Amino acid sequence: MTGGALLSILVAWLLAIASPGPDLVQILRLGALRRNGVACALGIMTGNTLWIVGSMVGLSALIAAVPWVLTVLFLVGGAFLAWMGQGALRGGLAERRAGGTVVPTGATTGTAAAGGVSTLGAWRLGLLTNLANPKALVFFGAVFAGFVPPDTGWGMRLIVLVLLLVTGVAWFVAVAVMVSVPALSRRLQAAGPWIDIVAGVVFLVLGVVLVGEGLLQAG
Repeated sequence: MTGGALLSILVAWLLAIASPGPDLVQILRLGALRRNGVACALGIMTGNTLWIVGSMVGLSALIAAVPWVLTVLFLVGGAFLAWMGQGALRGGLAERRAGGTVVPTGATTGTAAAGGVSTLGAWRLGLLTNLANPKALVFFGAVFAGFVPPDTGWGMRLIVLVLLLVTGVAWFVAVAVMVSVPALSRRLQAAGPWIDIVAGVVFLVLGVVLVGEGLLQAG
């Protein structure tokens, strides 16, 4: 692989992780408390690591040979995002009705009470949010199919993996640290119910879209 190919992969990767999506929304929901935001960011990158390694060892080729695997991923991932979305939406609406005084007990609700989620719970939410979106696999399949030739050695694949992991961790952790800055954190806390409501709608819409794509592929 040439330096130009590595740069192309890096640019495509940065554009993908910087674009709005479930990962960034989840960090906004949990990031008012820095340790939870960082844990969520690391969970997201744990999921991305699994997608990257899976693509490298041939998961995309498996899906090309057995299309129903992707169908299952779309259905399961979409159902999980929809479930998480309805939980966030209900929690946000409940907080609004109670004037922002409700302290949710579920791990999927409560931006205004982000401290109620354990650090491990925040990491788990980041991981599950990332894994629930099978479009990550589509992206990685396209990236490696387009920029990493099949005969690329494992040494170069390791370089690509480290490059993506370092930049990914740096980006998501930077976002988590930024939203935990006291001035912004207080605003996130105050706007917690609305963030949960918007996040719930986003997750629900994405979940429905993914389930719809899965059903279309199954048909």
